[in-house]
Amino acid sequence: MKKILTLILLTISLSPLAASNYYPSDFNSKISKGKLSDEKLKDTLFEVLSLTHTRRKGKADLLGCNVKEGTCYSQRSLGYKGARKVLFGKLHLEEDANGYYLKDVYCRKVFTRNQTNIGPNTIPNSNVLNCEHTWPQSKFSSNFSKGMQKSDLHHLYPTDSKANSTRGNYEFGNVNGSRELSNCEASHSEMPGNFEPPTEHKGNVARALFYFSVRYKMKISPEQERTIKEWNIQDPVDAEERERNDSIYAVQGNRNPFIDYPELSERISDF
Repeated sequence: MKKILTLILLTISLSPLAASNYYPSDFNSKISKGKLSDEKLKDTLFEVLSLTHTRRKGKADLLGCNVKEGTCYSQRSLGYKGARKVLFGKLHLEEDANGYYLKDVYCRKVFTRNQTNIGPNTIPNSNVLNCEHTWPQSKFSSNFSKGMQKSDLHHLYPTDSKANSTRGNYEFGNVNGSRELSNCEASHSEMPGNFEPPTEHKGNVARALFYFSVRYKMKISPEQERTIKEWNIQDPVDAEERERNDSIYAVQGNRNPFIDYPELSERISDF
């Protein structure tokens, strides 16, 4: 199975965003030549994600701050309130002839202003529509700022509050049999056990967990890792996910490399 998945991944062309200037030129070169894998790849990704960058006009970033070369920047912690304003009031906010609305990622529900507070830079009632931490807060790393982890947009998604509560801190996995959530036919859960989101969100979950594991140096359990690597293939990166990554980069100052380079997860044998 692993050889098959690897072969499939190798046939996927790099996202256009893989050439983003966010990544230093030597990183892009090593990736294209297959020189980075496992611990070396994880350490390199951690440096790219966590260190200060120097943004240069028309050129790849430099790691470290060099004001003579360009503008220095790094990942910003927006605070939990600020992150939710961006999440609900920008990243996932949609509008049609009837006004603003939001879609949750677990139940495929559509929430309108008649149901809760929805609009630019607003935060809905958490008893109706909640902010899902794909990497559960109870499992955050003690070695990094809890506030930064809590507000890191790369793993935050809008979810129906009841589905959010049902998922809790369960690991993601395939659920055997038909165990739909109450009033949420799109997701399944075993209590206790695994939580399985809709097919169209499985890849997003996988890439969010890959990112969080590398950025905050935390392990993913072997069983969950096997499952989400399969999900990464089943639900490949789409235009909406790339646009979200771009928008997060604009406000938070870092990117999810597993969206820009979807094949990287197969170069890491043990997250």
